[in-house]
Amino acid sequence: MSSIRHRLIVCDDEPAARRGVIRALGGAYDFLECGSGLECLEQLDTTAVDLVLLDLRMPGLDGRATLERILQLPHSPPVVMITADSSLRTAIDAVKAGAADFLAKPYEIEELRWIVERTLDTTHLRRENQSLRAEVRRLGGSGELIGESPMMQRLFSEIETVGPTAASVLIRGETGTGKELVARRIHQLSQVARGPFVALNCAAVPENLLESELFGHRKGAFTGADRDRTGRFREAHGGTLFLDEIGDMPLAAQAKLLRVLQERIVEPLGGGKAVRVDVRVLAATHRDLLDLARQQLFREDLYYRLRVVEVTIPPLVERGDDILHLARHFLSLAGRPECELQAETASALRAHVWPGNVRELRNAMERAAIFCRGAVQLQDLPSEIGANGTPRNSAASATETLGETDFQKAKSLAVEAFERNFLTASLRRHEGNISQAAREAGMHRQNLQKKLRQLRIDPKEK
Repeated sequence: MSSIRHRLIVCDDEPAARRGVIRALGGAYDFLECGSGLECLEQLDTTAVDLVLLDLRMPGLDGRATLERILQLPHSPPVVMITADSSLRTAIDAVKAGAADFLAKPYEIEELRWIVERTLDTTHLRRENQSLRAEVRRLGGSGELIGESPMMQRLFSEIETVGPTAASVLIRGETGTGKELVARRIHQLSQVARGPFVALNCAAVPENLLESELFGHRKGAFTGADRDRTGRFREAHGGTLFLDEIGDMPLAAQAKLLRVLQERIVEPLGGGKAVRVDVRVLAATHRDLLDLARQQLFREDLYYRLRVVEVTIPPLVERGDDILHLARHFLSLAGRPECELQAETASALRAHVWPGNVRELRNAMERAAIFCRGAVQLQDLPSEIGANGTPRNSAASATETLGETDFQKAKSLAVEAFERNFLTASLRRHEGNISQAAREAGMHRQNLQKKLRQLRIDPKEK
């Protein structure tokens, strides 16, 4: 996929006027010609468009009525009205009706080019600002990838290499490691960085609504569909679509996703017309997709389509001093940059297993920022991290027992102990209900059953 070219509709009932606009704008854009308002609406029904140049006076559905219909679309493009009436009143009326700008005939070629460029830039900046504001609210101001460990430096190098390409990327990493941050960095480095970045967590959407979220739907397509919905693919046209937790996508949706990736055409639910889209797809998972494929829970052909390039985010427990760098960074974000980490606190942070990875560390430091008085002490941290100068977690116990020279074995025992404690507590909370415990752990039921057999845990024991 090459760099995205803007697609424009030129709508005018006079063919000579349409050709004049296209010649004036040269080869910088892709064009669709429409001879009527109805034809323009039909094109918008099947094609993602970045800008409409719309003549005001046309027989049948005139420019004003066409503009009103365009503005009712779920993902309407900006509209520049063009008319032979150069009065200020007409211009004001067009803008008040919702047009992005107004151009009076006869116009200078440079004026046309300037208005088109300005409208496209303004629309992009507005959407980008909305996206950034939403991201700042979601992340609380921290959208950075931070790390000095060799593992993270290798990850940064991979991101810098794959970012400018058009390749689909599968991002692997445990929950809480920052997979969306990696996806956003890849987008920022890509040829479509000026386009939208649209994210969807497949695990967070009910199975019966996922296809609608991805591909859109028509009004009346199903119970509760009271209006048309564009869908994430069309929203991401000209940019990047990030599919988080792709391993939780149902098989039916996987088949439709594979078809879209192959044909670059989206068909809304409810009989809508197919729409051509140009989107770079990034996917992420904390699961082993090939293992899911062997269990016939994930399509192997989709796996290879998504995994042109694979990057893996290391778990926090393996990142050494990055833990302390991140801890200080989160203290600063919480408004307590003056809080230092006591030596025993730093030791406890480094010894902790961090099952929740960076997300867990951030929550711990936000708590510490509330309670610390000049320096972060052990009692300022959550109780599972450390107390009384001794880290209270399985990693520390395993290291003490086995010696620092046997790190991998200590880590394995620590992880096993954590899994055993977590799953036993979850089953106790859900009175032995494996399905509910699996949902809480973010696992498929079959995978949880396999893990319980490995750990020799009887779900019936409370």
